[in-house]
Amino acid sequence: MTKDNHCLGTFDLSGIPPAPRGVPQIQVSFEVDANGILNVSAEDKGSGNKKAITITNDKGRLSKEEIEKMVADGKRFEEDDRRQKERIDARNEFENYAFSMKNTVNEASSSLSSEDKEKVVQSAQDAISWLDSNHEASTEEYKGRMSELQSVCNPIIQKMYQQGGGGGASSFGGAQQQSGTTSDGPKVEEVD
Repeated sequence: MTKDNHCLGTFDLSGIPPAPRGVPQIQVSFEVDANGILNVSAEDKGSGNKKAITITNDKGRLSKEEIEKMVADGKRFEEDDRRQKERIDARNEFENYAFSMKNTVNEASSSLSSEDKEKVVQSAQDAISWLDSNHEASTEEYKGRMSELQSVCNPIIQKMYQQGGGGGASSFGGAQQQSGTTSDGPKVEEVD
């Protein structure tokens, strides 16, 4: 989708330490002032490293006619762009789910049989390999593959939670409650 963009300027935000997928948090800001000057900044929330660039509308930039043509083209291809975004979102959702399932069973392996763990890890790895070799698959293909992976993983993950092997609130975002015990969560007290 970026192939139709017009480069206005560049900067590199370097010095970001290696981290697992999804951990680094980069805040990017775009501000256009009343004079048409664009200020772009990016900051790594972990290290505090920050870079910025200011882009003015001086010579070498697009003319008013070129900008109007690009806006018209953008409107004409809006539906194609929407379909492309849906396809990319489906791919990302599938990829994130595959990595999440692989990491979940590796972190909670003590509560799973080796057969169940291997089944989830192998299915997730197969999905990741398929994604690596099918960059241009359709939205329907991504959704279909995700449904297949969910049909393998969901029963095993449910069984893991039912056995109390969900890793606790810190690993999976929810407090566990076993039968016959009460939750350590907040309590509501009625006051007259």
